[in-house]
Amino acid sequence: MRRLAVLIAALLAVGVVSAWLSSADGQSRAPRAAVRRPSLPPDPRGPSPLIYPPQRIALRMDHSLPAHQELRCVRCHRGAGVSERASDSLIPRESSCAPCHDEQLDRDQPTSARCGTCHVGFRDGEPPPVSDFPTARLRFSHRRHVDAGMRCRSCHEGVERAEVADRRHLPRMRSCFECHGPAGFAAEATAPSACPTCHLTEPGGRLLARFEEGNMNPPAWLFDMRHDHEWLVRHRWVAADQGGACASCHEESECTECHDGRVRPRRIHPGDYLTTHVVQARRDQPRCASCHQVSTFCAECHARLGLSPMSAPDVRASEPYHPPPAVWVRGPALHGLEARRAMSTCASCHAERDCVTCHGALGIGAGTSPHPPGFAAACGAAIDTNARACVTCHGDLDALRARCR
Repeated sequence: MRRLAVLIAALLAVGVVSAWLSSADGQSRAPRAAVRRPSLPPDPRGPSPLIYPPQRIALRMDHSLPAHQELRCVRCHRGAGVSERASDSLIPRESSCAPCHDEQLDRDQPTSARCGTCHVGFRDGEPPPVSDFPTARLRFSHRRHVDAGMRCRSCHEGVERAEVADRRHLPRMRSCFECHGPAGFAAEATAPSACPTCHLTEPGGRLLARFEEGNMNPPAWLFDMRHDHEWLVRHRWVAADQGGACASCHEESECTECHDGRVRPRRIHPGDYLTTHVVQARRDQPRCASCHQVSTFCAECHARLGLSPMSAPDVRASEPYHPPPAVWVRGPALHGLEARRAMSTCASCHAERDCVTCHGALGIGAGTSPHPPGFAAACGAAIDTNARACVTCHGDLDALRARCR
C-alpha cells in the first residue's frame, strides 16, 4: 500500500488542455480523418480559471457576422500558423482591421462614434480601455497542430457563432483527449498522452498544480479521479489502476503520511477510534473495507487481543482480553464500573443483547439488576428521561410506570 496515491491536491485541470487561437491556415484544408469532433459533451463548468485565467475584454469583434465568417482566421490572428508557445499573443492588431475599417481607424478624428465601433467604453478625449489576455498556463504549439492537419474550429468550437470570442471558446481537455488521451479515450494514439506534454511542471518534474487562486483538480470523467468528498474512500482503486497518473502530481511521502502506520491522520479516525470502531464497522462494512482487509488487518488484531476465534492462530493471545469471569463478571462489579466509565469502549465489541442477557428482568434476561440500592424509588425520573432503556430490560412500559409510582 506504500505507493497508493492519497489526498491529491490536483492532477489535471478541469476540462482543459490546449491554448489560444489555433491557426486558420488549416481552415482552407479538409480535416484529416483522424481529427474527430469531441464525442463527449462539453464540461458545463467551463474552462478552468487556473489554466485560462479570467480575461478583461474591451474590444468588439463579432465572429458571427457574414463578412467576418468569410475571412480566414489567420487574416486577423496573424502568426497562429507558426506560433510555438502559449505565451505568443495572437490577438488581432489594429492594422489587421484595415482596409475594411479604414474609416474607424482614422486617428485624426478619434470620436466615440468611430473608435467605439471596436473599443468598448471609448470616450472622447480619453485613451481606449485596456484589454487583458493572461497567458494560458500550458505548453502549446499551434504550428505542430497546424502541420498535423488540425483546423481552428476543431479546438475552438463554436467560435464562428460568437459575438465575442473569449475563454469559453478555448480548447477543453475533453476534446484534446480525442488525440492526446490514453487507452479508453483516444481511438488512435495520435499524440503524446503524458501530462507534461501540455501541463507546466515544477523543476523536479511534478505537475505545477498549486496556484495562488487554488489547486488543480482532475475532472470526474478522467478515470473517476476527481478529488471530491468521497475521494478518501475511492482513491484506493484509482491509485491501483492509475498510479502513474497519481505520481504526476504527488510524492510517495504523501502516501506514507497515511499508510506507513506511524501516524494516524485525525481527519480519518478520531483519537479514541480504537474503542468505538466496531459500531461503525457493523454499520458500514464496505466503507471500512475500502482501506482495510478483513482477512488480515482485522483478523490479526482481533486474534492478538483474544477477541475472537478468527484466523491467525499463531498470533492469538494466550490470555483472554478480560479477567476471569469470577472476577470480571461476578466479582466486585469491575465490568459495571468500566461500563459506567466508558460505555463506548464496551460497545466497540459488545451489542446491547449481551447486557440484556444478564440484566434483563425475569422473562427477558437473568434478572440481575444493574441499579444501585433504592433506585426503584426514583425510577420514574429515569423513565421520563429515556423510556427506551427501561423497556429494553423490563418490557411493558405501562406496568413499569405503575410499579414506579
